[in-house]
Amino acid sequence: MTRLDFRKTVVIGRAERLWKLFGFSSPDELVLEDVALARGVIVTEGPLDSMEARLVRQGTRGLIRVKAGLPETGRKRFAIAHELGHWELHEDVSQLFACTGDDMAASYKTNIHEAEANYFASGLLMPRFLFMERVLGTRFSLGTLSDLAGFFGTSLTATAIAYVDTSDECLAVVAAQEGRIRWWRASTCFEDRFWLKAGARLSAHTVAAELPSGSRAQAPPEEVDMEAWSERGHKPGSDTFIEESMYMVQYGQVLTLLQLP
Repeated sequence: MTRLDFRKTVVIGRAERLWKLFGFSSPDELVLEDVALARGVIVTEGPLDSMEARLVRQGTRGLIRVKAGLPETGRKRFAIAHELGHWELHEDVSQLFACTGDDMAASYKTNIHEAEANYFASGLLMPRFLFMERVLGTRFSLGTLSDLAGFFGTSLTATAIAYVDTSDECLAVVAAQEGRIRWWRASTCFEDRFWLKAGARLSAHTVAAELPSGSRAQAPPEEVDMEAWSERGHKPGSDTFIEESMYMVQYGQVLTLLQLP
């Protein structure tokens, strides 16, 4: 286990201990505003400019403001849980955290503190002991992720990231906007073999490239050439990915799932 893997495990463990502390047994018992209040933090909703959420700390008391009008409940819940992660983990780092949507998709390769807040949020909203039980025997697909998101009260994006983070298979989730890859997250198996470039223009040979045109909002799984997505990587006997993509109108983004056939 690397140092980063160890830190990730510690952070998720901190989040899951709140389940034991409050005696939760199912996601519908997890009222984040109540958890925050018990930890000394008040949650409010109001206008924010370029941020989705903000945490202000003063001693043992804190205030989380979540941007009003976030397009789905799951995204709002993740924003609250993310700021709670900063509250629980980063007292010595800063007394103020202002987080964007991109921060909430961060990995250790970009910003370690935002990544830790994300792992905390994921562990709080989708604790591994429940998540792995629900994932067992499922297939990585938009249908599966939708079912999981409904059970845990999470967004499709956060659920997809949690799925690839816990998988031993070669899987990736990619967000694209205005024809370019905005960010991507993948399982260890996928990252060991393949690499996608954030900011790169989508190849015309991907399904994701055609969805924002309005011809269709969601496409069934299709085999696409690996080179249309990955800058490097090869699996003997295969030169394709299975791609499943959907256009999320409320965000103006395409969400793509990639896996080996």
